Amino acid sequence: MDTPVLNEPEVIFHEPWQAEAFATTVHLSRSGLFTWPEWVEQFSAVIAREPAMDGETTGAAYYRQWMSALEKMLARTVCLSDQVVTNRQALWHTAYLNTPHGQPVALSNAGDAHDHDHDHHPDHDHAHHHRHAHTHSHDPHARRPTPRPAAVVPARR
Repeated sequence: MDTPVLNEPEVIFHEPWQAEAFATTVHLSRSGLFTWPEWVEQFSAVIAREPAMDGETTGAAYYRQWMSALEKMLARTVCLSDQVVTNRQALWHTAYLNTPHGQPVALSNAGDAHDHDHDHHPDHDHAHHHRHAHTHSHDPHARRPTPRPAAVVPARR
């Protein structure tokens, strides 16, 4: 009797950022920033509007669409403007370029990552908050709680 050969499991994440994007989305939903049905609706709409491009693999299209849907969901739920997203992307790009090879990319490597508008005085306290959300509101249009950062650790093989 021959023993069946088990196929290797399909690789779901080809790059670490894909796992991080997935984990971040799940974390934001579990934190109450949006419901999973809201996410499915947004992701489905993006897939319909932004189909795979010529020469793009299924996996590449999927995660491009995933990131686009996540950006749109965050823009809607936490009022992130396109300019804020563009500025943050530029900071991360600069941080990447300034990070020594083999080291984790940290936003602090971008230089001055302080990107909000107000005057800077020597006695200025950077520990303040610009947004205040009340999590007990029953108003469906009220801001949802601000999620805490999620730590994602790559799986070991």
